[in-house]
Amino acid sequence: MMHTATDKRQTREVFESATEGKPYDLFVLRHGERRLVGRKTEAAYPDPGSGQRLKSCLVEEDMLLGVVEHEEISEEGVTVHYRPLSPEQRRAAFAAAVQDRLSDLSYPYAPLTRGRPVTSTAPAGWMFTPERARLLDHQEIVLRAAAAQWLARSGIVSGTAYDAACSTGAFLAAAGAAVPGLRTVGQDLSAEMTGHAAKVLDEVHHGDSIRPGVPPGSADVVFCRHLNIFVVDQDHARDLFLAAAGACRLGGRIVVLGHTPVLLPSAWFEELGLHVEQRTGATPSGHALFQFYVLRKDRPVGPEAAATRS
Repeated sequence: MMHTATDKRQTREVFESATEGKPYDLFVLRHGERRLVGRKTEAAYPDPGSGQRLKSCLVEEDMLLGVVEHEEISEEGVTVHYRPLSPEQRRAAFAAAVQDRLSDLSYPYAPLTRGRPVTSTAPAGWMFTPERARLLDHQEIVLRAAAAQWLARSGIVSGTAYDAACSTGAFLAAAGAAVPGLRTVGQDLSAEMTGHAAKVLDEVHHGDSIRPGVPPGSADVVFCRHLNIFVVDQDHARDLFLAAAGACRLGGRIVVLGHTPVLLPSAWFEELGLHVEQRTGATPSGHALFQFYVLRKDRPVGPEAAATRS
């Protein structure tokens, strides 16, 4: 990454080359009228007091670089010109974003991974091993806590919660524990994962979530944790989301999150006609932000909408 002063205003540039850079580490945080650019590095996980740092979904204050002024995308990579923030400005901007659940954290350059594999999921899904299960569950500590807190605020006390890529089942089981009236239904591409998840969920389906295991419009809450870089590419993420959205009832909620960058932007969800109730979540200490989309489905979307019109 290079920083080069370009004029008297001290506008700088971030250059991420296709060979040496990682465009998926560049994020944009929009709060109010300002778009701030930053670069994701290792963050305190799950809390500053733990002393542990991981490169995950978490974004911290000191990762912010400045206010976006211009962006360029070429075959060489990504260039973002930005106006640097002082430490005081950075602190104030981050604190304001933490307090606003509609602040928008996105990774617009994540798909620009020429020469790098972006789809890491094996055709039969992830193989289950005790160590992999432990790692997956640990990486989602923050996300499980955020989902439980959201459920407590949502007023949801019963119904069906469907996880389109349930992996070990730990995430959805935690949601069920937070709201005992929820029926937990998971699905996963991996037969080994579903075998493990069946021990902790009410119902489990084995298969590709492009064909949801629950009836259309039957779920009160749909969790999507599989629309992320290193899991699928952007086109596949759109298809998988539309399939999952079809499983959600009208008036229900779709929650999109993950421990790597979510590939789908808030603007696309809005274009589909979904009401965006929340875009980000924060750790209990407020030291870090992460993507946490809560979408209310008030009308059919995608293929559903087309079928309704016909």
